[in-house]
Amino acid sequence: MAEVIYTMPNMARNTQGEREERIVDIYATSESLGDQHQDYVGTEESSNTLGTVRSQQPDPVSPPRWPIRAVVVLLVLLSVALLAGLLGLAVKHKIVMDRLKNVTEQRDSLLIKHDCARGWDKFGRKCYLLSGRWRSWNKSREFCVSNGADLVVVDSKEEMDFISGYSGAPWLGATDEASEGVWRWVDGTVLLVDNHSWNGGKLDGGKKKNCLRRVWEQHNNKWTDERCEALKFGLCEYNLMK
Repeated sequence: MAEVIYTMPNMARNTQGEREERIVDIYATSESLGDQHQDYVGTEESSNTLGTVRSQQPDPVSPPRWPIRAVVVLLVLLSVALLAGLLGLAVKHKIVMDRLKNVTEQRDSLLIKHDCARGWDKFGRKCYLLSGRWRSWNKSREFCVSNGADLVVVDSKEEMDFISGYSGAPWLGATDEASEGVWRWVDGTVLLVDNHSWNGGKLDGGKKKNCLRRVWEQHNNKWTDERCEALKFGLCEYNLMK
């Protein structure tokens, strides 16, 4: 009986210890569940917050696109404006050139002496004289220069047609005596050897014939080369411009 009584307190203590251990386990389990709940709640709140932020961002807006028709119309208008500007410049240029031409003609008319000296023939703006004596090319040129003129320089077919009316084969103002094969008029301009006015279409005197004359036949607008020492009439000219 005494043993039973003795052991009862021990059993009571053991029972009480087990009860305390269970209570500790329950608290631990409760705390663990609370932490998990807080983690879950925090995660859910973060997700909700992130979703709210994303939902508040505006959707990207596409840039406005002009209709193709509007672009075409704009290009057409620009082209028309550019064309109008070019036409305006062309018209202004023509007006300026016409005025300049008129001023030049008026100036020339004021400078021109309307009458040639006595004994000289007029054609266009030039005066012509056929010398009365036969001379070499160089002597004929000296005669022309002494009269305020020079041997004729043919500038056009019309002038060549005019001087073809003079008889004989007068000297003209071109030579290659200074440089064989290089023909120059007395004013310094070059006379091409393939000029269609050459009689027969070419030279025929070689190195011995270095001065230019008109062919013998009257009313023939051709020329040929001749020895500069030959005796011919000289055809002089001077310009009516002062």
